[in-house]
Amino acid sequence: MRTLLLAALLVLPLPLAAADEDESPCGMCHDEVAARLAMTPHGRGERGSPSCESCHGDGTAHVEEGGDPALIRVPRGSDAPDVCLECHQGTMQRSLPGSAAHQGAAVYCGDCHRIHPGDEPVRGGLLRNAADPLCIACHPRIERSFERPFGHDVERAAMQCVSCHDPHAGTGERSLRLDRSGELPCFDCHAEKRGPFVFPHVSGIAGDCMSCHEPHGSSNPVALTRANVYQLCLECHSDLGDGTLGSQPPSFHNLRDPRYRECTTCHVAVHGSNTSPGLLR
Repeated sequence: MRTLLLAALLVLPLPLAAADEDESPCGMCHDEVAARLAMTPHGRGERGSPSCESCHGDGTAHVEEGGDPALIRVPRGSDAPDVCLECHQGTMQRSLPGSAAHQGAAVYCGDCHRIHPGDEPVRGGLLRNAADPLCIACHPRIERSFERPFGHDVERAAMQCVSCHDPHAGTGERSLRLDRSGELPCFDCHAEKRGPFVFPHVSGIAGDCMSCHEPHGSSNPVALTRANVYQLCLECHSDLGDGTLGSQPPSFHNLRDPRYRECTTCHVAVHGSNTSPGLLR
């Protein structure tokens, strides 16, 4: 009896899976797109099981009219962010179109992200290309700055543009990634410059790391913005104008004498000191 029952069960048709019952008819015509989409986070249901209609809207009229492209929504250009943020607003509060970096620059989600990947491997974030080539396509001047002798050696440091910049947000045009305390990404690698110091200098007082350094690359040693150290220091420490920064302006030094032009020979603690108000040590 048990053998007969088992044999009967084997010949009965199996019930359709829930996924088959809810399957969109889009795949009947767009089978290649559906297959590629299945390899992405969207296709795997990692964002609340989105469907084709989540992005393209109700496709009933599109199907009834034999696939008329005018009867289906295809998010492109300035329309894309509104569609993408329907799902991504909760996890990416800083996303376009509120991005400080790309706002008003006519840069949209589809310019960097490919929702339906082609034959190429699916990249993290569904990027159209690796992160650096994507950034360089619009920022070639920045790429050339890395060729200067002083600055960041991106390849040796295993850095990318997105190591320091957040393409969806950031501060002003620099779009820098800030940590939870609001500090710059410089301190991720240069933690010894972070402080806090009893006697701070520049950061938190009158600027930040970029007040003195060219982060991408510079023709000056230590990636300074000026060729001569004293010229950089005098941008803040001068007896010209209404007062000066620091406990003592350098006017008591005769800066015509070359020996006084290397300020950091004596003021070695240029990032801050816990012992010397003059940053001597």
